[in-house]
Amino acid sequence: MTESTYLSSSWCGLRWSAWVPFDEFSDQKAALPPGPGVYRVRPVDGDYLMYIGQTGRTLGQRLSELSKYRKTPELMPYNDPHTAAPSLWAWRDATGMDFECAGAPLPATEDARTRETVESYLLWQYRCEHGSSTLCNFGRFHPNYLKSKDLSSRKRGGRLPEGRTNPAGGQSLPPLRSAGLPCSADWMGLHWTEPRALHGSPDAPHGPGLYRIMSMGADDVVYIGQSANLKARLSTHAQKDWGGIEAAYSYVACPAAILPHQLKEWENDLIAGYYWEMKRAPVYQFANR
Repeated sequence: MTESTYLSSSWCGLRWSAWVPFDEFSDQKAALPPGPGVYRVRPVDGDYLMYIGQTGRTLGQRLSELSKYRKTPELMPYNDPHTAAPSLWAWRDATGMDFECAGAPLPATEDARTRETVESYLLWQYRCEHGSSTLCNFGRFHPNYLKSKDLSSRKRGGRLPEGRTNPAGGQSLPPLRSAGLPCSADWMGLHWTEPRALHGSPDAPHGPGLYRIMSMGADDVVYIGQSANLKARLSTHAQKDWGGIEAAYSYVACPAAILPHQLKEWENDLIAGYYWEMKRAPVYQFANR
């Protein structure tokens, strides 16, 4: 049986370490690259991924934080210091499965924006090959559990009462595939509205959707986003300084029933698709816009 590309030691041209089981993490974490990078988590000997992440600290430090899902088997960990720990705990509590991780180094010169862009690209490549997202990215969660909040809240999650389900356990949307150019009307197989100048009160619906902020003079996309309320989000963007460019917006309206994690999946696909085409992130992406 051929190993899935996303499990290989050279996935996406990176140098991935051996898999390190979390139940032996202290003894085997030296197998991880010593510096910053990206990482992936799967069930032990599994053929799919649970989570993909990045860190500017050492991979050992970040994955040590994630390993805390095993520390309190009767209590779901808080959402910090690692947001994926509650999700791994829930899947382990529900199924008995355990997990292992592997890391790949990125050059020390790479900044946070570059690492986040690579993370988006890996998530997209996984979605394209596997057909759906990892089970713990984009806010996805086990359908029968409620997620813990941050430590400061002292609110732990746990199993939901019989008959209740967590919407974050809903289906993953199919991946968007590369098509067209970032400014084209059919980019990534979607139907984008005609670009309009970004100022005042943008002409957009109050419902959910995806959007792109464009530099009309440079014929380029400078930011990609998603929102449950396109008009409100674009109105906020209209008040921002976009560096003197001739800023415009274009959007794709989505069905009202679309779930938050599904919007984030497609937003990620667009960012990764832009990176695939342009070999860089949009200029304002991952810059707290």
